[in-house]
Amino acid sequence: MNNIFIHQIYYDEKSMGNLDPRFIPLDNRNGPPDWFEFYPIMNYLKNADLEENAWYGFLSPKFSSKTGMSASDVIGIISKYRDQANVALFSPAWDQLAYFRNPFEQGEFRHPGLLALSQKFIDEANLNINLKNLITHSSTAVFSNFIIAKPTYWKKWLKIACQFYEFSQENVFGETSYLDSKNKLGPMKTFIQERLPSIVLTQNHFKTLAYDFGQSAPIFNQLFDNNPKTRKMLQACDLLKEKYADTKDEVYLEMYLKIRQDIHFKYSLPNEL
Repeated sequence: MNNIFIHQIYYDEKSMGNLDPRFIPLDNRNGPPDWFEFYPIMNYLKNADLEENAWYGFLSPKFSSKTGMSASDVIGIISKYRDQANVALFSPAWDQLAYFRNPFEQGEFRHPGLLALSQKFIDEANLNINLKNLITHSSTAVFSNFIIAKPTYWKKWLKIACQFYEFSQENVFGETSYLDSKNKLGPMKTFIQERLPSIVLTQNHFKTLAYDFGQSAPIFNQLFDNNPKTRKMLQACDLLKEKYADTKDEVYLEMYLKIRQDIHFKYSLPNEL
């Protein structure tokens, strides 16, 4: 695949059956089950000798179902633009990336308590970031670790990942669920780790290729009205956040917050958000 090494992680026979044959299988059947993709990615990067100009990815078996994309789609895009970027993002939930200030704010809405625990880690790691004020956009935020990147990114990610792993050994993480659901999904650490790429992407200068799901991907109708007007407003939010990140011009931030306020959101946000 011309120095494009995209792995797809599996945990058991069932998930093995969901792998795309053009991805490289990555066996995590003996890994700690409560870390999902985080542990096998960290373990691989600790032990691998990465090629400087190669691309690496570590995707869950749910990649295609969440994005609608095949391995051929991803490999084709990276092959076409590989000389123009060193990070490629294929994030699901584009509408939530656009609406919320950053994935940690979104995480606090979905998993109450996530923001405080994340900030505690950020402070102990001396990263000097206030997560409530962090502004990300589609080129600096991603869900589910759906990232294909060159080693320059993965080395930065590995450093913060190791810090978070050590943090997790010294702190208690309760079980969490989605919104009003009573079904427990796993420990909070799992949902914090998938937001760490936003820290790496906002604190470093990468040439990023972000696949534009905003043109045609579904709108999550549990949160938003699924209509063309809402789509345009969400796209505007993402663009204004990107302009603010590039210029630090407060006018763009104010415009984003104004448009966000006008979007019909089907839940009440906590006061701290």
